[in-house]
Amino acid sequence: MLPLKALLRLYRAHPWLLLMSLAGLTLGVTLVVAIELLNHSARTNFVAARSQLAGEANYRLAPQGGLDEQVYVRLVRSQPNLDAMPELHAWLKDEQGRSFQLLGMDLFNPGPLRRLFGDAPDSQPDVSLNRADSVWLAAPEARRLDWQAGQSRTFVLGDEGQRPLTLTLAGTFEPGAVPMERLLVTDIGLAQPLLGKEGRLDRIVFKLSEQEATALQAALQSYAPHQPLWLEPISPALDASQLGDALALNLTALSLLAMAVGLFLVFNAQRFVQSVRRPLLAQLIILGMPPRRVLRWLTLEILILATLGTLLGLLLGSLLALALMGQLTQALADLYGPNPIDLLRLSPTSLGKALVIGLLGMLAANLPGWWQLLRQSPLALREGNSRPPAHPWQRRGLAIAILLLCALCLWRPETGLGGALFVAGGWLLAMALLLPDALRSLLGRLRARGPLTARLGVAETLYHLDRTAIAVMALQLAIAAAIGIGVMVSSFRSSVEIWLGQRLAADLYVTAPKGVAGSRGALGEQTLNTILAAPDVRAASRRAVLPARWQGQPIEWAQMDFIPELKAAYPLLAGRWPATPDEVLASEPLTVRLGVRVGQRLEVTSEGGPRAFTVTGVYQDYGSDKGQILHAFEGGKVQSLALFSPDPEHLGDRLRSQFGEQVNLLPAPAIHAAALRVFDQTFVVTELLKLLILGIAFVGIGSAFMVLGLARRGELQTLQSLGLSPRHCRRLLVWQGAGLGLLTAILALPVGYGLAWVLIEVVNPRAFGWRLAFEAAPLHAVTALLLAPVCGALASWYAARRVV
Repeated sequence: MLPLKALLRLYRAHPWLLLMSLAGLTLGVTLVVAIELLNHSARTNFVAARSQLAGEANYRLAPQGGLDEQVYVRLVRSQPNLDAMPELHAWLKDEQGRSFQLLGMDLFNPGPLRRLFGDAPDSQPDVSLNRADSVWLAAPEARRLDWQAGQSRTFVLGDEGQRPLTLTLAGTFEPGAVPMERLLVTDIGLAQPLLGKEGRLDRIVFKLSEQEATALQAALQSYAPHQPLWLEPISPALDASQLGDALALNLTALSLLAMAVGLFLVFNAQRFVQSVRRPLLAQLIILGMPPRRVLRWLTLEILILATLGTLLGLLLGSLLALALMGQLTQALADLYGPNPIDLLRLSPTSLGKALVIGLLGMLAANLPGWWQLLRQSPLALREGNSRPPAHPWQRRGLAIAILLLCALCLWRPETGLGGALFVAGGWLLAMALLLPDALRSLLGRLRARGPLTARLGVAETLYHLDRTAIAVMALQLAIAAAIGIGVMVSSFRSSVEIWLGQRLAADLYVTAPKGVAGSRGALGEQTLNTILAAPDVRAASRRAVLPARWQGQPIEWAQMDFIPELKAAYPLLAGRWPATPDEVLASEPLTVRLGVRVGQRLEVTSEGGPRAFTVTGVYQDYGSDKGQILHAFEGGKVQSLALFSPDPEHLGDRLRSQFGEQVNLLPAPAIHAAALRVFDQTFVVTELLKLLILGIAFVGIGSAFMVLGLARRGELQTLQSLGLSPRHCRRLLVWQGAGLGLLTAILALPVGYGLAWVLIEVVNPRAFGWRLAFEAAPLHAVTALLLAPVCGALASWYAARRVV
């Protein structure tokens, strides 16, 4: 252990080296762990909430507006062995604002939902229907909520807070394989009067083989000839794969960027350690220790540091994820509706991935340099240059190779999203590798200009560029990424704002209160006729959006009246408007992601059965990344109305007084503001993590200046002996830090805008199918130009106080 103690003695003399080595790795692992846990928790919670309603079922019958309970009665009587379960569902909120699911089911015969309950004989609830407001709850959840049997609690039914609902806990049960967080279970006979749905069902779920599903689909057509019934496959995991893709992609990219910045800082610290350890390593080899054995002790030292930094990062990452979970849950709730489960779930896979990335990244960043150093003779090792090797041609060759691979991925669209992400990351890395050359060229031009102090500062900066290069490269990575992501988000917001201004062409929009599980409700026929017959309604368009599938992929089937007033709200990117009932428009995401083209014939399956359509045009759409077809309204349930009126305020007041809470009345400006509010909420987490990455980079530049100050202590003493006062030495260091930060920010601007172009023109179309209008968003560039020199000056000022 003596060699290890000798190696670790360096950190006792220079604790800043230890801090810099640990800080970069710890902060990088922190963001990787936090984002992995956030993504994992969001998807797991989503699947768990949907599994509570489906259990082992793999098909569901869920037509718009529900169905008559007699359909279920006929099914089970005609097919006694049918594994089916009727359901009623509602969203509830308690007095603390927490969301709950109320599930009405057949408690006496759980069928496909048997996984909700444990395998033990006493795990199912002891059903006693002596109270009309009885509900049952999983025992762990009841203990967590401190809800005792026989106690009543008041909830609010529905998303809009229509009416209170008092429920009494009749008993508890032991949960099974399906998570049971915030799920209230009651018998369907009790749920119908509680929810005001006597004789009605929201859905029926089934556990069927493919042959049984085909036979049942044929039988359903005879049970309800006037109401098309269609079996829909259930796949919570598939639904979760679409969950917040834009947000998850941004977060994952930020986590990898943070890890890269952290490893840059670790590499920079260890390069300086290599420089100052040369005499010690030469002494160990002269005393008889083989270089391979020295390398093993160095590897052990690196593993100790990596383990400490990674474990600390795991802890801090879990705490950061816990702090941000509420923000992420709210963002996803705004996008996809309420989710009663908002728990942070610690994933061994996510933690293990971060642990492996931390350990392997630390070893990969340092072992090649150590081995190359140990290949020298002891004399060369002891008397060699203490400056770290630059290897400019290797660095330039690697940058050129990365750029060539990026060009190949751009040229070959079939590389898909993986190729697009490689272009974004490769561009950042290649430009970081070329940064020292650009800085050397700029500093060389500035070296002969200005007063003596300025020329001295430029010369000193140029001389020590090899020592500060890695930290400056990390700073450029962070600044360029912040500019690129900021410009992309600003362009996205600007495009959505323009699109909303076009799409919200009507004066007033009327929608029904949300239906089951947060789905779109339907306007009553009498309400619809009364509104359409109003004398101050100049024109109106009915609209409904139905779930559908094309080639197994979930899409949306939108129907609306093609009135002239609304055609301007759907500017076509290609083709023409439909002229016959079997013609549709396709949204831009549908054409980009799934390859739909004008003139193509689509076989679309919905709850009404299969339909064939011909695509006649393409329109821009940011409302759904799944893809959407737009069809002329054919009849059926109407989910919303777009009304045109000469006096929309008077029309809104009259309809509000006439229908009350039976309908939602929203003027176009209110929808516009709400949509942008949801957009801003969605990217709050992204902005917070972007600031943290900038913080990591600025910590790195500060640590680099501290290490550089320690290395230059002899030079500074020489300057003082030549007559330069300590105050002037500190001022020189401060100006060097500010100048280096400013030059780095200036060089990061084209890199950041190049990254923004890649994100807008390559990543977004390949990932989500939509194209954005590029917006320069100069505020991000101005912020970087102001922040970088200030932080560089502060970092070098603090370092100057310690070494001068």
